Amino acid sequence: MTENASLSLPKPLSYHLQDLYSIIRSTVILIAIFSILWSLASTVLLTEWTHSFTFNDDSKSLAIYSPFEWVEIKWSFSILMSMTTVIPISSFMLFRFAKPGLYPHEYKWLRAVLLINSFMLPLLIFIIWFWFVPEMANTVSSLSDLDNVSPRYDVAEITKLAIGITWVTIVWAVLFNSLTIIRFTNGEIGLYHWARPRLIIICLGLLILTLPSTFDGLRILISGSIILFCDLLSKFVPLGGNSK
Repeated sequence: MTENASLSLPKPLSYHLQDLYSIIRSTVILIAIFSILWSLASTVLLTEWTHSFTFNDDSKSLAIYSPFEWVEIKWSFSILMSMTTVIPISSFMLFRFAKPGLYPHEYKWLRAVLLINSFMLPLLIFIIWFWFVPEMANTVSSLSDLDNVSPRYDVAEITKLAIGITWVTIVWAVLFNSLTIIRFTNGEIGLYHWARPRLIIICLGLLILTLPSTFDGLRILISGSIILFCDLLSKFVPLGGNSK
């Protein structure tokens, strides 16, 4: 009896914060490792990806006007692909961390959200790179044909466009999942109302400051629209606990 009672005693907050810090540290380390691994194959993958652009069957339409820019593009691509790879692993670690403190309905909700996030986000990013961006570029090129003019398309700018859309998608997914989780597990302490503005400000600042130069002139509009849409969509999830 004494042993069972001692095992059921609540652990201090510092213990849980240490566990959460370990998850964050492990996630950062995994992103760094996978970034290096992705960088080894990034040049080949990006080269193969450019073959999906037809541009009216003109194989000479693509050009590189800033060769040194490929170094930045290569590592941006590697980091984004690394984050996509690590998200399922981090989701599992986060679920294992939160599981002991969840009610049954919260457990089912968190499991469903993290499972969907782990499978849908990589699939969505694959669609962005191998269908959406090539189709968009091919469509735009067909609408801008000029007689007696041989067009050349900057492959670096097209790649940065894909990187920017991927980054927006990742930030949107992280913010949406965070808002829905804290809404559903709000509790009596009103966690949602405390965390919501902070999460929105952090994600909005990330998008405005880190979107590629391809989005200059529209970065504030795009960032604000994405954050607003994410916040509105998350409100379809019922607010748990004390909603006051």
